[in-house]
Amino acid sequence: MIPEKIKQYFDKKSHVKISRTIDKTSRGYILGYSTDFILVQETDDFTVVGYIILPVNQIKNISCGKNEQYYTKVMIWEGEADKIGINHKIQLDSWEAIFSSIKKTNLNIIVECEDADIDTFTIGPILKITKKKVHIEHFDASGFIDEDPVKIDFQDITRVNFDDRYINVLSKYLRKRKSKTK
Repeated sequence: MIPEKIKQYFDKKSHVKISRTIDKTSRGYILGYSTDFILVQETDDFTVVGYIILPVNQIKNISCGKNEQYYTKVMIWEGEADKIGINHKIQLDSWEAIFSSIKKTNLNIIVECEDADIDTFTIGPILKITKKKVHIEHFDASGFIDEDPVKIDFQDITRVNFDDRYINVLSKYLRKRKSKTK
């Protein structure tokens, strides 16, 4: 049922509401999909925000009701509908392919593991990709880069964001902590 809805809303270029198994909701336009992943241009407050990739197996429902249809009209009236699309080629075959594609863009990303037992938010550039993990050079909300990369198991990932305003702006102002001298 979900794969058919993904294809239907992708073909129609519909604004959709995506209900996820972790009790979270995302909204936007489906720009690509595979058997295992969906690429969405996320929207908020009648503007395009950035891109997210979600595992299909964590999608509970996708809908395009009257609210989503009206949202599309407002996006057109506000001139935001012209911004829908992507200039990057993102392979959606596997996490390895996804991270390799994003790494080629030189964009920083956010990787979320939203399960209550893990609940992590990692932001930064992709340093390394293995068959089971991605290594991110994490920075905090003050722009400080961690000394050691964060290694994230693919199986724990629930959401990846890239090319959004928060990531792109903060990425311009990164810094390293001054080393403590003895």
